[in-house]
Amino acid sequence: MNIKYFLDRLFSPIKQRLVLQLWDGDSRHYGTDGNEIIVAIKSEATARDLFPNLPQRFAEAYMAGLIDINGPLTELVKILINGDFHCPSLSLREKAFIALMTLRQKNSISRAASNIVHHYDLGNEFFSLWLGKEMVYSCAYFKSHTDGIDAAQEQKFDHICEKLQLRHDETILDIGCGWGGLLIHACKKYGVKGFGITLSPSQKALTEERIISAGLRGRLRVELMDYRKLPPGLVFDKLVSVGMLEHVGLAYYRDFFSQISQCLKPNGLALIQSIGRHIGAEAPPWICKYIFPGMYLPSIGNIGDAAATHGLYVSDVEVLRLHYALTLERWLALFEENAHKIDNMYGQAFTRMWRMYLSCCIANFRYGNLTLWQVTMTQGLNNHLPLTRAFLYGGNARPC
Repeated sequence: MNIKYFLDRLFSPIKQRLVLQLWDGDSRHYGTDGNEIIVAIKSEATARDLFPNLPQRFAEAYMAGLIDINGPLTELVKILINGDFHCPSLSLREKAFIALMTLRQKNSISRAASNIVHHYDLGNEFFSLWLGKEMVYSCAYFKSHTDGIDAAQEQKFDHICEKLQLRHDETILDIGCGWGGLLIHACKKYGVKGFGITLSPSQKALTEERIISAGLRGRLRVELMDYRKLPPGLVFDKLVSVGMLEHVGLAYYRDFFSQISQCLKPNGLALIQSIGRHIGAEAPPWICKYIFPGMYLPSIGNIGDAAATHGLYVSDVEVLRLHYALTLERWLALFEENAHKIDNMYGQAFTRMWRMYLSCCIANFRYGNLTLWQVTMTQGLNNHLPLTRAFLYGGNARPC
């Protein structure tokens, strides 16, 4: 195969201005629109290795420093996800590798903890560099395109608490509580009593420190626990799970929603926030291999079907797709401000990997097939909910 001829065939249809700087000094120019993106491919072997699995091989080559990029990486990812590229089919060997990886990463009770630790136990210091002051690792809620990440995350907390109609001294369970930001906010501002569970030792340790620092030790607690291990008979007025469903895996949805149903009092409210797709599917192999092992991105039908099976009634669905694009853009800006520190902590290959990951997510939320579902549901049929969402937008959130 003449690799230059193949590259020309591949990229000639694109409209974005793209320059390929090749290993022998040759440059190939494509497109006329937008800001120029320069991609330097350092060897012919690297160019040949990009195919047939272009998305994964390109990301791996960038991580390894075999490809350099000058220009907006998010725009380059937009080209890769939306281009009509006619690449060779995956080999049987690659298909087998992906199938085996998917099987090995299934979120069984024995595997789920290691999948979570792979991502979330990279170190609290690492996440503190770019998530914002509360270290909230989920989609924020923007009232304006100019909102900063800290304001938007606090607005997300209030948006969720208001949807759950929290009342003083109600009890709430947070499945996948992260570093405890939502629980602490709900307790301080709405007066609830909360219980959070996580599979990340690093998250549990910091959450406990924060609870003690906030003087909430008697009202909040956190445990290192799989949702399937929640004690029988433990019930709550309200339940929330933000950014956790992605880690459950479709095979375990009935277990997950069965636990939600069992943990909610009759007519109790639950809110599930999850990245999703219009057609549910496993995350791309590169993401599963390097970033989020065992990740499944649900459709709204996946969620609704599994919830209904266990007597949960969906009462509201809100799509916050662009809110996640804005969140990720704020994160990436902070990440780049601290890239030199991250280089020193983990090395350049790690920094490149995470830059690629964040850029891929931005592009897929803005231009691809990713979305963000915020789904409210009730335990049993509840005829006493507000008829409209007006109660969410009537002014400032209610203090306790």
